[in-house]
Amino acid sequence: MWSAEATPPLSYSRDWKAEALPPHSKPSAKLRPPVLARRVAILLLVSLSLLAACKRKPSIPPDVIVRVNERMLTLEDFKRYLDRNAGAELAQVTPEVASAMLDQYVEEVIISEYAASHGVEVPSEKIAEAVRTEAGATVLEKRDEMRRQRLIAKLSAETPDPTDAEVQNYYQQHQSEFKSGEEVRVRQILVNDEAVAKEIVEKLKGGASFEDLSTQFSRAPNAKRGGEIGFVSRGEVPKMFEDEIFRLQAGQVSDIIRTDSTFHIFKVDARRPPGMLDVQAATPLIQARLREDAVRERMAQLVGSSRREMTLAVLTRRLPFRYSGSLPLAEDE
Repeated sequence: MWSAEATPPLSYSRDWKAEALPPHSKPSAKLRPPVLARRVAILLLVSLSLLAACKRKPSIPPDVIVRVNERMLTLEDFKRYLDRNAGAELAQVTPEVASAMLDQYVEEVIISEYAASHGVEVPSEKIAEAVRTEAGATVLEKRDEMRRQRLIAKLSAETPDPTDAEVQNYYQQHQSEFKSGEEVRVRQILVNDEAVAKEIVEKLKGGASFEDLSTQFSRAPNAKRGGEIGFVSRGEVPKMFEDEIFRLQAGQVSDIIRTDSTFHIFKVDARRPPGMLDVQAATPLIQARLREDAVRERMAQLVGSSRREMTLAVLTRRLPFRYSGSLPLAEDE
């Protein structure tokens, strides 16, 4: 049997591990290497993840090719712009032309965004009305267009009229612009059927009014105005029409001129010999031209300053052509 003296009492409180180790070997919770290493590794991993998240760029849809501040322009947007403004598909133009058209498109968007940021806005109901009356137009396209129109009108209203000295100076330096070659005042009748064209010619020979026949038969937009085109000079109409028109004297009617699918008949109302406008007659033209030049220069300044202030980037890796324009590039996106 054990004796009471051989068995330590239950209330014994001394730490036998502490007594078995020298004082300098006593363990400490703050110095447990495995625990400390795990905590450091976790903290480092979390820090790196947060840093990567901060540097990660926001996701950009794959069809975006240009960024203008927060606005993103897609390849389809550009194709629509190219079709509307050049009447061509992207595959039909050279990379140089595509680059120039892309720059022009982005500059128009820049002007729209500038206008909006400076209080030039268009009521939504006016945009909706414009979209309804123009087949194929989108809300964004019409909004941009109407913003630009309002900004141009605003700048034009703020532009002072040119002085008499400026008008005179322009006239002296650009006199070749006010020389006119021979001009003819002409009307037309356009139909799609040769038999109808021959019938019209017979009626004209019988003394029928050209204006009345144009109103009755012509499919041209000017039919209701008696086929009135106005004064034209050489080089302003297709060569096949020009040769026929300029051989006619006032009051004479042309033969039938056939194109691929239409038949044309022309009448010359009057002829005007070559001449030159004097400064008095040219003044309204010069004033309008100088005002347009002033507005155009102001718009160019706005585009230049906006390009420096806005965040712009062409995502060249997403373009189906080699971009050679002047906009900033984002070649890694």
